[in-house]
Amino acid sequence: MRTWHVALALLAVVLLAAPAHAVTDDASALTSEAPLGTEAVREVELKPSLTLLNPAPGAEWLEGSPATIRWVSTGPIKTVRLFFYGDLSRLSGNARGSFSNVIADAAPNTGSYRWTVPWIDASGFVIRLAGYDAKGQRLAETERGIDFRPKEAAGLEGTYIVVSKHRQRLWYYQDSRLRWISLVSTAQAGYETPQMRPGSYGSRGAMGKVFGKDPDAFSKMYKVHMLWWMAITSSGSHGIHATSPNFYDYLGSPASHGCIRQTREDAHNLYDMVKVGTPVYVF
Repeated sequence: MRTWHVALALLAVVLLAAPAHAVTDDASALTSEAPLGTEAVREVELKPSLTLLNPAPGAEWLEGSPATIRWVSTGPIKTVRLFFYGDLSRLSGNARGSFSNVIADAAPNTGSYRWTVPWIDASGFVIRLAGYDAKGQRLAETERGIDFRPKEAAGLEGTYIVVSKHRQRLWYYQDSRLRWISLVSTAQAGYETPQMRPGSYGSRGAMGKVFGKDPDAFSKMYKVHMLWWMAITSSGSHGIHATSPNFYDYLGSPASHGCIRQTREDAHNLYDMVKVGTPVYVF
């Protein structure tokens, strides 16, 4: 047993005394004799991939503003196709279809692309990138969701309603985050939906906030019930309310006598969310 221990000790001394160049020579020999292993490592490192850097998760992009889409890639990706897609805003909870558009096709893989955010009929959309090699073969894809803010809501913060007469849309923001979007009808030719903001005044008095609410207001002038009524002038001359189902097809275009019309379901949902005193902007 003691002899075995002595033998191990002698072997350790021999190994420690071995010249350092012996280890170096062995490593060089392994490298020169194993090129296939080196190529295998290089192939793994260059596996095609795309990763979005901008937009970052949770980003919100403003209509009409410049935006730079940034990414990093690995592998033999020569060109990138950029496009966006999503679902259109709903009407009474019902889908209205989807949209998709190309931002750039076969753009050089430089890692960035400058883009102006267009009008989008949705609360958000998805940016998608696809990378291709020199032969046009798709190698990798990536995507990310983005919140959309219309230009009418630029610079606004807090809780408020925004109406665009140009787009015939209404947005409700709560604590600076979009809570609701719906198709509306503002005044048709011969009538007026006045532009307004908090503290503004017109021929019908103060404007620019929700002055009062009534789940079933009645118009003496037009002899109709206006369900889920929210007055946006102090005189009650204009408000946001539900329209009759036979006018639903007009939503998304001017068709009212001055008020802001929605479907009954949309008007009800908005009515339940909005409090008296909420600021109102009409552009």
